[in-house]
Amino acid sequence: MTTTPSYKFIRAEGHTTVVLAGVLNQEQWKLFSTELPTYVGEPVPYFLVNCAELTDLAPEWVQGLLQLQKTLQAASKDLRLIIVKPAVIEQLKREGLDTVLKRTATQRDALIEFGLISKKRLDTDFLNPFLDATLRVLSIQASTTATAKKAVIKPANEAQLGDISGVIGIVSETFNGSVVISFPEQTFLKIMSSMLGEECTTLSKDIIDGAGELTNMIFGQAKITLNEKGYGIKTALPSVICGKGHSLQTLTKGPVVLVPFESSAGDFFIEICLSV
Repeated sequence: MTTTPSYKFIRAEGHTTVVLAGVLNQEQWKLFSTELPTYVGEPVPYFLVNCAELTDLAPEWVQGLLQLQKTLQAASKDLRLIIVKPAVIEQLKREGLDTVLKRTATQRDALIEFGLISKKRLDTDFLNPFLDATLRVLSIQASTTATAKKAVIKPANEAQLGDISGVIGIVSETFNGSVVISFPEQTFLKIMSSMLGEECTTLSKDIIDGAGELTNMIFGQAKITLNEKGYGIKTALPSVICGKGHSLQTLTKGPVVLVPFESSAGDFFIEICLSV
């Protein structure tokens, strides 16, 4: 009988993640141990063992992970178990290894310990994926070229600079916040005209819904990049607010970073706020 692997290796910048799932038995360990040397031999300094879907593992796995940690440390590398369920922690305790095998609550915590990402959350490491996604989405979906200008801290309680805003919440295990993409009416109508292939002159309901679609596409692309960095951002649904001089009340305490954009359709703005 062929044993189907209940694990997979995922390479990322600066680290390799091993995802474990279900019940891992002795046969699974034999398969795993034959593949492992290929990844250990690569010039990647850190290993994450994602245990979010792991329910039970044979003693060979426990001892094997301990040996893997020792091997990595001897090569000036390191390992973390992440998102470990209480039942697996109890199993490690019975083996006397719950404090020996290093673990963190989230992938982001492990990457911070490894120094692969900064503890500071609202920095260029966080902002750039949103800026890059904005340029890419507008270029592909609306044939609109854009350039981000210098980011600034937005004064508290200042109204939106645009007339129509797409808003989406940022939710993760360790922080939350929001992203707002705000367009002056004429800029937005030009972008929607390009997207739909027909001239849009008024803000009808269908046209207004386009702000939510743009926000969702930009957020989705940025989320992929950020989650590869360990942020653990969850899926969220956008909402749209429109009206000249409208304002938004942020749900988090922290600075609001405002990034103005110039584009072939006109100026627009992105605001990002995170809990700090």
